[in-house]
Amino acid sequence: MVLSAGAGGKPLTELCCRAFEAIDAALTEITGSLPILRRYVSQIPSSALSGLPRRMLESVLAVGDPLMTPMAAVAGAVADAAADWLFSRGADQVLANNGGDIAVRLGPGKSVKVGIVSSLARGEIEEIVTITEHDGIGGIATSGLGGRSFTRGIAQGVTAFARSGVLADALATRLANTSFIPSPRVFTGKAGILDPGSDIADLEVVIGMDPLHAEEVERSLDQVRREALRQKQRGNLLALRASVQGKVFTLNIPGTSAYES
Repeated sequence: MVLSAGAGGKPLTELCCRAFEAIDAALTEITGSLPILRRYVSQIPSSALSGLPRRMLESVLAVGDPLMTPMAAVAGAVADAAADWLFSRGADQVLANNGGDIAVRLGPGKSVKVGIVSSLARGEIEEIVTITEHDGIGGIATSGLGGRSFTRGIAQGVTAFARSGVLADALATRLANTSFIPSPRVFTGKAGILDPGSDIADLEVVIGMDPLHAEEVERSLDQVRREALRQKQRGNLLALRASVQGKVFTLNIPGTSAYES
């Protein structure tokens, strides 16, 4: 995790170092509920969790995918815990970047710039987003093919913006999953074969993809678009950027600019 925090324009490096205690407490709390958090949300009683694990459950329930576990939101949840700790101790500009799942906290008059990378294989910043306190964005998360976790979709990158890191994480997973289309050019396998310890071991995940036909790319992006609008209407999603084989769909992205190296 990479932490950045400041107050009055001055960096709070020592405070960021001390935030380890918040991160350690969050991981300890999550570990204690791990057997429950690895179940599908439909199998978890509402009274089974509390604290941070419960927020993970609630975020996944909010997006409405019964084939997700609360672990889909774990990175965003830990980022939130670190960002909240820093913000509560006087920081007025905070970024907690947990492997690409980011929690943002901004005080009055503050803003941050965040680069979007859709393809880890290329590793290029494709767009820079400027976020202000007025945007209401507290979390940014990206999910897609080639990332550090399994995906059931074919998108290279789906970046979701939401009120919190934990909700953005769940949304990115859900929206990336909706990009899947059946095609002889898309290759899948059981998550449990690839990783016997996976919390979605019985589900098919995408393991590779050849170049798609233009119609397939359009169909995939249209599925993401329709789900994004549904999540926006439910009050979950604030903004979105999705990329499928180089074709991009955006929704309500604040303060964007093309990146020039």
